Amino acid sequence: MNKTQSFMHPIRGKGRPQIVLIGNGLERDCPPTKPDPKGRTGQLSWGALLDRIKAENCMVLSDDERKNLPFPLLYSLLSVPDPAPATLDDTMIKAEEARLKDAMGQLSQASTSRLDELKNLGADHILTTNYSYGLEQAFLPGKDFFNSNTRSKYRFNLTTETKNGKPVREVCYRLHTGYLAQNENGSDVGLWHIHGECSVSHGVVLGHDRYGRLLSRIEKLCDSQNYDDMPNGSEPVAFRSWPALFLYGDVYIVGLSLALSEFDLWWLLKRKQREQKADGRVFFYEQPDAANLSQKMLRAHGAVLPDVGAKKGDFDDFYKKAFEDIATKIEKNRMLATPDESNM
Repeated sequence: MNKTQSFMHPIRGKGRPQIVLIGNGLERDCPPTKPDPKGRTGQLSWGALLDRIKAENCMVLSDDERKNLPFPLLYSLLSVPDPAPATLDDTMIKAEEARLKDAMGQLSQASTSRLDELKNLGADHILTTNYSYGLEQAFLPGKDFFNSNTRSKYRFNLTTETKNGKPVREVCYRLHTGYLAQNENGSDVGLWHIHGECSVSHGVVLGHDRYGRLLSRIEKLCDSQNYDDMPNGSEPVAFRSWPALFLYGDVYIVGLSLALSEFDLWWLLKRKQREQKADGRVFFYEQPDAANLSQKMLRAHGAVLPDVGAKKGDFDDFYKKAFEDIATKIEKNRMLATPDESNM
């Protein structure tokens, strides 16, 4: 779909991008709203996904070791045999890719009631760390995104890099590529898989090596921002990547625990905090926990943590009230020169 060649937003003030960032919390412990074609009743947990990817003769770890090791390192540890060779040969690399492809194919592709609610938020963009196409099913029900023709129909590629007169196709690390859909009110919304998508398993960001390569590309992109094209920030400019949207927009994070090992997102949070040309803020939705280290880190990175008054441990109540607050803030902040930080 070439309906949009770029997304036009000011970098600050009224009309700045309104972005929702979601994680696996919107798919886990929430039954599909329609039957999954393969009979799956819920999304795999991180641990279950890891068990499908690990090498048959990998190192044996205790539950505590698995719990305490950052997951990009945990994946890298379990994806090789024990003892591991100094150099992985082609057979081992292909075997790992085959296990990853098989695991990605086992993910539930069904939407959930929480994903369905995203259509009513009125966001300009939705970023997801999820690999599945549950998000696409919420906005484009019945479309098979494992089919390459379907992906081509709805895909946009906003890179300015060309080859033979055509935009360079992003296969891995899709900073400029996503899918175009519509909100319930008919407005366009960009859907971005920021850590890869399950139909392209070799582009899925799991191990620390791929996280490092992704961060390298994000850093390069952020450093290339041309402020000469943004004299006062109030005039719309063409946004062509999800990291740029993150830097300049209001970002509402929900259903994502934001583990300390997600170093690409922590880097972006700090980079956004230092961005003097922007006035967008980050709003992180999670039930308040004074002892939660990630919540302390988020506050140190300038994020607002709204307390929506949900019953402790009642996730249905929490998500209902979080979505209501996000929808209200999106509508209000789109029209405000500076973000509304009420209900903190």
